[in-house]
Amino acid sequence: MQGPEQLLRKASVEKLSSPEQLDMMMRVTSPMGWVALCAIGVLIVVAIVWSITFPMPVKVDGRGFMVRGEAVQEVQILTAGTLQSVEVKTGDIIEPGTVVAKVSMPDIEARLISARALLGELEAQTSSSGSQTASIQGRLRAQIARLEQDRRQKQELVNRGLLTSAAVASIDQQITSLQNSLAQSMIGTGDRGLRVEDKRLEVRELETKLANESVVRSPFGGRVVAVRAGAGQPVRPGDALLSLESTREPMRVVGFVPLAAGKQVTPGLEVRIAPSFIRVEDYGFMVGKVVSVSTLPATPEEIQRIVANDALARQYIDLNPFQVVIEPVLAETPSGFRWTSSAGPPVEVGSGTDCTVQVVVETRKPISYVIPTVKQTLGLS
Repeated sequence: MQGPEQLLRKASVEKLSSPEQLDMMMRVTSPMGWVALCAIGVLIVVAIVWSITFPMPVKVDGRGFMVRGEAVQEVQILTAGTLQSVEVKTGDIIEPGTVVAKVSMPDIEARLISARALLGELEAQTSSSGSQTASIQGRLRAQIARLEQDRRQKQELVNRGLLTSAAVASIDQQITSLQNSLAQSMIGTGDRGLRVEDKRLEVRELETKLANESVVRSPFGGRVVAVRAGAGQPVRPGDALLSLESTREPMRVVGFVPLAAGKQVTPGLEVRIAPSFIRVEDYGFMVGKVVSVSTLPATPEEIQRIVANDALARQYIDLNPFQVVIEPVLAETPSGFRWTSSAGPPVEVGSGTDCTVQVVVETRKPISYVIPTVKQTLGLS
């Protein structure tokens, strides 16, 4: 008697060996599998077409800030002292020669007070002794005149032989002595006068120095973007007082790109600018172009002079950068500039804005990145 397993095995063999089953197709994969395979094929074709047809930008990243012109100008203190007052504030527009601050100069002020006091004493002494000296000189001149008259009379007697020449010689000695006394008196008067004139000159020089150096005048005009010192602060020659930007120059971005990529940047290249307070996801990039590139890396001193901000300058100095001047493209948008994906933010982008910059140095098709790898793999390079 056959068991159930033998009956099932026999039925299966008969079914497979039946001629009616040989013309039926065997299912290799499901319809969903074919759909997935077709989708993958389409994606591969699209990727190949895209890599051949659509170029990608090659970018050099850097940092920068917005300013009118190509640098922030500094107004510096020219003398040592204490800052007495600052006459301007951030946002003010000033002209060349405007008084922007006053400096207290204790050393010069003390010297001026001392010189004025000494001048007063000298003038008082000269005035009191002047009348006495004039009286003495008058008496000496009168005595000399009388002796000269007496000498002429005695000389006539000597000529007649009525008197010896010794009498005339005695009068000559008296006249010489009186003339010496008169000369000494006049020299003393002249010395006192010279001392007075010297002290007057010193007082005038100190007054001029105090008037000129106790006020700080801006050598150029522009808009005040930062006040770098406050009243009561000790200052030295060369200390920065104000930072100014030009009101006549167009808005530009002064950028700094790393040393390794600096030589790839040339004038005329497209630049994408991202101000630090703008969301790129919402508004895209500001569009600009390179105007100029420094031929050598910028030194720390040059960066400090251009930026006029210690903290910001240190960030740029770390890049050991080339300086790049970028001109944003103007457009009729709320910000006044062209943006990549929209009308831009509904706010003004002004001077001093920190930003990142992306300089598009070239465009390459994606397949150009793959071909060298394929050649190297196949040993064709």
